[in-house]
Amino acid sequence: MKFGTWMSIITFVGGIWVILSPTIVGVIPRHGNPWTNVVLGTEILGLAICLFSLLGVMGFWAIRLKWLSSQKFDPPKPNS
Repeated sequence: MKFGTWMSIITFVGGIWVILSPTIVGVIPRHGNPWTNVVLGTEILGLAICLFSLLGVMGFWAIRLKWLSSQKFDPPKPNS
């Protein structure tokens, strides 16, 4: 795999970690409104990170496929 794909996967996992971190650490209140500022902020930030990583990997492979489609793959010519 290309380096850009690996970085996008790592960034996506990081975004999932940002979304789940308040639950794992235990910051979410047990009563009342669960959408406190801390939780809502991490949800928005995590979703933005995941979205940017997916857009990045799609852009990376779109540029790669565009480059591959512009290459000319002529078969070798026989020697006469």
